[in-house]
Amino acid sequence: MIVSNSSCLIILEKLGKQDLLEKMFRRIVIPRAVSEEVFGGKELPPWIEIKEIQHTLSQVFFEKTLGKGESEAIALALELRADLLIVDDLAARRTAEKTGLRITGVIGVLLEGKKRELINSVRDVMNEMRMHDFRISEETYKNALVLAGEE
Repeated sequence: MIVSNSSCLIILEKLGKQDLLEKMFRRIVIPRAVSEEVFGGKELPPWIEIKEIQHTLSQVFFEKTLGKGESEAIALALELRADLLIVDDLAARRTAEKTGLRITGVIGVLLEGKKRELINSVRDVMNEMRMHDFRISEETYKNALVLAGEE
């Protein structure tokens, strides 16, 4: 089971590449806060499912240092024993790693997408992301190009 936070969904939607997630994972689960942030009441794609957090104590704990979406995504991933959490926020990634969750971010999704031949160029997509004000450090950008075999 794959749980996602909002950033990956938002940027891929802006780029018209949200279907990459469906092709890679078939189904993604998101918490209510992420649904509200990304879709704001609009109909969700059929491959995205909202799951309610049953035990909110961990969510409340995470909200002391993280935003609502990140907190709910981590709490839901823990509760569902998710195979993977897609999250980009650095503080949220560190918190998720401390809990033992397996994580990736949108760059990891792009690298896997290229490996599976679902996208042609990680560089092109990262450049588009930057044009939409998605922050990618120069180090991350260069490392991703090396891992993608584009540098």
